[in-house]
Amino acid sequence: MSNRPDPAIVLPSEDPADRAQRLLRACVHCGFCNATCPTYILTGDEREGPRGRLYLMKDLLAGTADDAPLEPLSHCLSCRSCETTCPAGVRYSEILDVVRERTQSARSRAQRALDRMVAIALRARGLLVVIARGARSLRRFAPKTFKQRVLPCTEGLAWPAARHGRRIGLLIGCVQPALRPDLDVKAAIVLDHLGVSALAVGPSCCGALPYHLHAHDEGRSAARATLALAAAGDWEGLTSTASGCTAFLKDYERLFQDTEVAAGARALAATVSDIAAWIDVSHLAKLPRSQRRLIAWHAPCSLQHALKGAGRVEQILLALGHTLVTITDDALCCGSAGPYSLRHPRLAAALGRRKWRALTGAHPDMVVTANIGCQQHLARHGDRPVHHWLDLVYDALTNRDTTDPG
Repeated sequence: MSNRPDPAIVLPSEDPADRAQRLLRACVHCGFCNATCPTYILTGDEREGPRGRLYLMKDLLAGTADDAPLEPLSHCLSCRSCETTCPAGVRYSEILDVVRERTQSARSRAQRALDRMVAIALRARGLLVVIARGARSLRRFAPKTFKQRVLPCTEGLAWPAARHGRRIGLLIGCVQPALRPDLDVKAAIVLDHLGVSALAVGPSCCGALPYHLHAHDEGRSAARATLALAAAGDWEGLTSTASGCTAFLKDYERLFQDTEVAAGARALAATVSDIAAWIDVSHLAKLPRSQRRLIAWHAPCSLQHALKGAGRVEQILLALGHTLVTITDDALCCGSAGPYSLRHPRLAAALGRRKWRALTGAHPDMVVTANIGCQQHLARHGDRPVHHWLDLVYDALTNRDTTDPG
């Protein structure tokens, strides 16, 4: 029997860099990960795949690659597809976080300035709300190419009163309330129809945006604030209508594993689940089948790789009577990846076009996803509507049709 400690176990007083080096030793260099890595598939460059990046990270942690280019690490989308593929269970994203934090000062001033500007822009809720409202007001008069990029919003919805014994906390985040202010309300109405009261938590940044923009301390600070806010609530669990936020909430256990709030973060993370887990599929199957659509389902990386939630939303859509088309390369990232599309627009656009072709090859009526970033990013690349799956559940439960025909 091996005396090597389980990589998943946090050893007492273990330095993050030492832990990362320990996690690295799980890699057997098989290369299976390259087959599902978006940037490797685009470039064919070993340095732009997980195996090549792991070699680079090993040298950086050992201090033998001080002059090595950091672009391959920056180009990584943190989609975690490689973790799903890896037969050895390498915790790639955790290693990458440690290395990115240790090499922050080695990045150029231009890179750091760009990340700072993107972080400020994406978290400026007031400005985003004004811009989004203005765009929506012009949407009906705009040409189709512009109209496609502005996500439709259902006006006049009211958050239902908390009247059920079962309650869930619903995080109101940063970007989504500006781009789709109706979506959280729709989620609350859906849950109310199913006997669950959703209580609004926030608005509060989960910390994902600054953290993935290399502002690790700022990300942890935002996460601490959300952790304190959520811990004070009285509900069974915590979720979000953005799978990216939900995945980061679930990661609080790892984010705070060596801090004084570790126990609280672990307890909270145990209650976090994707919102689809709260939807009673058997109830949906009893609804009238007035709207039947051919749907291309895009499972965000945060849902299928980070939350391991593949299959649940598909069951919901099928229960509503819709037909799902078969998607090639369904495990590949669309290129949104939070702020990635703003930091690396060329790579993000190439991945978006590739994903759009895969999604629409069978000419579906619409594309459906589970993350606001993916919805906005995919909407830029085609000629048919892109919706959140909760839009369709809301329509079915309320006997309305709020999905835009494009």
